Amino acid sequence: MYIKENDLNLIVQLTFNSDLKPNFEILKSCLMWEDEIPKKISNEGREFLYDLLIVRGFIHMSIPNNKWGLDPEYFGNIWRYGLANIPQWPGFRRLTLSEVDKEYLERCLKTALCDL
Repeated sequence: MYIKENDLNLIVQLTFNSDLKPNFEILKSCLMWEDEIPKKISNEGREFLYDLLIVRGFIHMSIPNNKWGLDPEYFGNIWRYGLANIPQWPGFRRLTLSEVDKEYLERCLKTALCDL
């Protein structure tokens, strides 16, 4: 199992907010929104969600799954596990970026200095 039941319950309680703007997570090279990680989640749960964010970042950058990081099999397993166990996670509702968010991501990836 990748995530503890308590963390799973916290994630299930998250509410998608379409009005939020993304921030660029420079160490993971991906976008993240404020409603995607519960405040009181364990370190292990946070790492699991960070891995989901990394995979979603690969998707946003059109990177094929056989090139997902140093261990594509690991990231593929994490992604499938997340889809199967927490399909209501707000991050799964952001697989396609708006034009504004796409431009922001591209600018961040090019400059690594992101301010809207």
